[in-house]
Amino acid sequence: MIEIEHWRDTDLSPHVVWEELRHFDRVLHWIPGGDQSSITVHGEGVGAIRDLQLATQGPVQHRLLVLDDERRTLSYELTAGKPIGMQDYVVVATVAPTDEGGCAICWSGRMTADSSLDEGAVGRALEVALGNMTTGLIARLKGEAPDFVLQPNEDWQLRNPRS
Repeated sequence: MIEIEHWRDTDLSPHVVWEELRHFDRVLHWIPGGDQSSITVHGEGVGAIRDLQLATQGPVQHRLLVLDDERRTLSYELTAGKPIGMQDYVVVATVAPTDEGGCAICWSGRMTADSSLDEGAVGRALEVALGNMTTGLIARLKGEAPDFVLQPNEDWQLRNPRS
């Protein structure tokens, strides 16, 4: 198991970023291929399940573990699928104010890779994925086109459907 962190500062206010990030059903707006993917959310608040059919990765399911508006923190876990070769993971997203009036967006994750893969490489792929989510989130809020980084292992699950 490895732990990953991705931080990015932005000039956007913490309130504006949190009001987008806190919605468990909006992730497709911030990821590569999101416009060609689908999402269904079952339930509301903590315990909600989102089923994603990702054009780039296949089926993925998450369960919302934490949604804390006061601390601007949410957390979710993988409950089905193996995106980028991860067997399991928990991700925490936090939005914190900065002294400059903007905010820092922090993603931290704990993951285990499929046993057939190098866990370090999958961890680096998760870091890229979290960075791309941050890029997409900021771009959406600024009305700009995102400049995503090439995602390592992006189609691993599609190429290994029986793993």
